[in-house]
Amino acid sequence: METADTGALPPPPPDEARGAGRAEDDAGGRPPLPAEPVKPGDTLGGRFVLDERLGEDGVGTAWQAVDERSGKRIVILLFNPAIANDRSTTEKLRAAVKEATALNHRNIVGTFGVGKEGSRRYLAREHVDGRPLTAVLERKAEAGKRFGLKGAYNLVAHVCNALIGAGDLGHGTLRPSAVFISRSGRVRVAEFGLAEVRGALAATASRLDRWDRAFPVGTDVAVVDADMRALGLMLLSLLAGRPATEALLNEVREGLPADIVAIIGRAIDRTRPDALPDPKALKQVLSEAVAVVRDGGDESLEVVSPGGPPPAPTAALPPPPDAPAVPGLAGDVEDGPADDGSLQRWLVDRGGTDFGPFNRKEVVKQLFDEEITADTTLYDLETDRRLGLAEFPAFEEDLRAWAHEKAEREKKRAEAAARARARRRNRILFLTVGLPLLLAGAGAGGFMWYQSTLPTPTKAFLDQLVTPIQGSLPAVSLPEELPETVAEKKARQKVESDAAATKRAQEEARQIAREARLAEQSELALGAGTGAGFDRAAFDRALQKRSGQLVKCLEDEARRDPSLHSVEVKVTVLPTGSLINTQLIGGSGRGNSCVRQALGGVKVPPFDGTNHKVTLPFQIR
Repeated sequence: METADTGALPPPPPDEARGAGRAEDDAGGRPPLPAEPVKPGDTLGGRFVLDERLGEDGVGTAWQAVDERSGKRIVILLFNPAIANDRSTTEKLRAAVKEATALNHRNIVGTFGVGKEGSRRYLAREHVDGRPLTAVLERKAEAGKRFGLKGAYNLVAHVCNALIGAGDLGHGTLRPSAVFISRSGRVRVAEFGLAEVRGALAATASRLDRWDRAFPVGTDVAVVDADMRALGLMLLSLLAGRPATEALLNEVREGLPADIVAIIGRAIDRTRPDALPDPKALKQVLSEAVAVVRDGGDESLEVVSPGGPPPAPTAALPPPPDAPAVPGLAGDVEDGPADDGSLQRWLVDRGGTDFGPFNRKEVVKQLFDEEITADTTLYDLETDRRLGLAEFPAFEEDLRAWAHEKAEREKKRAEAAARARARRRNRILFLTVGLPLLLAGAGAGGFMWYQSTLPTPTKAFLDQLVTPIQGSLPAVSLPEELPETVAEKKARQKVESDAAATKRAQEEARQIAREARLAEQSELALGAGTGAGFDRAAFDRALQKRSGQLVKCLEDEARRDPSLHSVEVKVTVLPTGSLINTQLIGGSGRGNSCVRQALGGVKVPPFDGTNHKVTLPFQIR
């Protein structure tokens, strides 16, 4: 993903985006008309607006563009006419690029697809907010610097990770300009799926950047051999600080450890019996060689080029082979500083959309400003992990300070709420008791004053004014009560059933609210005093006993909503071992009630510490 933008990547372009012209396969075998030159502001595929020309080689011209539908920046590679008009080549390209669009790896630049407009063919891929490796190498060369063994190993190991992630597809046109260093320090490899045009690239090698010229090979070379040769040349360029040639290895042989020289040779020379077979093998032997050099105490691993200044020694240890990123690699520092809190590596999930990137200090500020909570999901660009904020060790100290401040804030809020409740109670008491009494007293006083103004009444002779009734009152017959009909009985039973269901729903809602308050108020509990931490394995065993009921709840939920493909069950475990605040995220009220009943009464061993919140993701097939 691009580190400067947020939201999902744009969808791939249509495989055949028709334009005003007609290509050879649409014109009954007639040769296509020459395409008009493109310029900034032109639109391809009805949605990609060309913005800035990035460069040109034997394959085509690269443009930075904007996808009008998503508003995101992408890169358009407009193939040269010789490639675009070769139907055999374009058919193979379409098949290979289709495989590349399925690649999903942190070291691989995303490919969206191949499009067509008139006689033009183009490829759309993800834009990387950073610099190509050629620019990094050129800047170091101008400053008289080169990569140390640690930095070179780290970078090449990540390129190997990308090739391993691509599987049998391979790359075929690997070169420094296809390797990018993002602003967050991540190594990413672009242009997968273009192995069919490696011959065109080799035929125009003189037009390439000086750091790329030795890399292209013809189509007679297998893709895996082309990739291994490119890895060896890339490692040589990084350590020598000069554009790679196969002769360069002999020139700098004396300045490199013998094991490293042998590894470079086994990667470049594909005819050797001991040639390295694939990127995984190269990464393994390079890791072992770096570890041997480190253990031997050799801290001066820089290659001194003829006429160049002596390099500074490199004392840092190499990272593990699966190190997630290369912090600081985009700058002039040889191997990059550690994360001091200013590295923009965190994306914040808000309502299913990632915002950022932010550095650690910016994330902590959002936490203290109550824009996010300890349960907010973060995505770490360095490790490719997506977890709750409280589960990242980098925020441990900040969370402790936040917890204390949160307790103080809640205490002040509770006091303010109590004062507000007292004021409301006094107002209600006055309106319901005091005001009526005051009005009644005023009314009584007014009535008494009015009575005092009336003249003294005289005795009335009612017996002279009323004539008594003679005889008995007439009898009145009342109708008998009719029996309850079937419809009336059903209506009465429905009213009673609805009332009972409403009562149960209200009671369950009150129970959920009580558990939610308990989960928040006991967050700083000291624990059970057992000296043991939360045992996730014991939790899973306890949950396994209720798996049948839980699965039935999810099956019922899927029948109610066929579009539902994934849900999450969130549970808070108290230090006493009790489960509270069970929630079915993304489900209906009936599903939520079913899950709560399925997990009701589950107990796990007590533990020390605060409440432990567990998220259980489920995929519904």
